Amino acid sequence: MKKLIFVILIFFSFKIFSQDIEIIDETLGNGLEIVNHSKVTVHYIGKFENGSEFDNSYKRGEPFAFQIGTRKVIMGWELGLLGMKETGKRTIYVPYQLAYGDNGAGDLIPPKTDLIFEIEVIKVLPPKYKQMDSLQLKLAMSDKSFKIIDIRNKKEIELSGKIPGSIILTAFDKNGNFIPNFLQSYQEKVGPNHKVVFVSKNGSISSILANGFTEQLQQDNIYNLKGGIEGLKKINFELENIKN
Repeated sequence: MKKLIFVILIFFSFKIFSQDIEIIDETLGNGLEIVNHSKVTVHYIGKFENGSEFDNSYKRGEPFAFQIGTRKVIMGWELGLLGMKETGKRTIYVPYQLAYGDNGAGDLIPPKTDLIFEIEVIKVLPPKYKQMDSLQLKLAMSDKSFKIIDIRNKKEIELSGKIPGSIILTAFDKNGNFIPNFLQSYQEKVGPNHKVVFVSKNGSISSILANGFTEQLQQDNIYNLKGGIEGLKKINFELENIKN
């Protein structure tokens, strides 16, 4: 198995930043929706608050392509583009904390500068990994071709329980660092023909792992449990208690 290098990102929910990012949808669009780890192609115009432009992909004649959730763009874009659809147009007002911060960006963006972006979505490609819901999970639990891997730490599992039949393989330590022997443990538990469902607290961290396996290791049949354990608890999904 190839060496896997994960950039661990802490993704806060959109609600936390909704008071800071102002969004105005000009056109809702009618194509695929942007979710975490979507690959998107957009045209955009970047402006200062006084209306002057500092960047314009239309004038360059070349749209910009990147993957959501890989920190290739400012956090204001990571959060502000979620939910947009192909052909959609949106204006986002980004505070400097979610743009280029205290330092700015060279001679182009001064320090502590709020920015405005007019964005048009040209194309959306879904993540290579698949999302799994609770109904699909129940089927996977009785299917021997699936391996359900719970990547949470021991304390989290003791507090909430685990999916019956799932394998506990903690992927990150308490500081968010990827545990080096995870891949070795994974190979010992999972065969090359197995389908794998990664499980985390709310589906966010496990989606990062799923994306790494599909993008960096080129593995197929990787799933992320949508909403994670928290999502299962909301629907009273029966979990197995783990004793201390």
